[in-house]
Amino acid sequence: MKKILVVGAHGQTGQQVVSQLTQNDNMQPIAGVRNQSQVKEFTDQGIEARVVDARQSVNDIKQQLTGVDAIVISIAGGWMIDLDGKVKLYQAAEQAGIKRVVLVSAGAIQHFHDEKKLPWMDQWAEYSAAMYYADLILLNSNLDYTIVRPENLTNEVGTGKVTIGDYLPHNYTRRANVAAVIVASLEDDNTIRKAFDVEDGSTPIEDALKQL
Repeated sequence: MKKILVVGAHGQTGQQVVSQLTQNDNMQPIAGVRNQSQVKEFTDQGIEARVVDARQSVNDIKQQLTGVDAIVISIAGGWMIDLDGKVKLYQAAEQAGIKRVVLVSAGAIQHFHDEKKLPWMDQWAEYSAAMYYADLILLNSNLDYTIVRPENLTNEVGTGKVTIGDYLPHNYTRRANVAAVIVASLEDDNTIRKAFDVEDGSTPIEDALKQL
């Protein structure tokens, strides 16, 4: 059984990923949380939890990666998290010999510097730049990445159906569907070294991923 570290497990999307991983017979979640006070929330559910704080040093993060087979990164919080923190996680993974990384990014952020740039990216320019360059660094790494880019996240019940593409209309996306895409990506090698936008749609997730 593969052990999947979910960094940002206490966040709304991270909680969905952890929950869905507990229902998967092939994978076991490890909740990566920011501080010790959040650990008990997961251990009380029988889920292993570790303090993995992206504000710490690469070496400190690396110490928490023992026995981990893959990492899901679902964190946000400004420049020092969205760029510095994510890059430190990539570096720690590389140093720990972990190849598989799934990053939750943002819809259309790959177009931050072209004509498809969205209005909110100007409103939140520094935040957008941080995400853009965090994606870019991962894209140019030697890691077996998958970058999932949803937008307008909601907390409705998942449908198991999505639309995936390079540039979408930027409609709403259920967090439960995003989590299901992440879990399915971890089991589908076709998603390795792929980056894509995702939103709620009509195609079953497994079929949508096969079209990448």
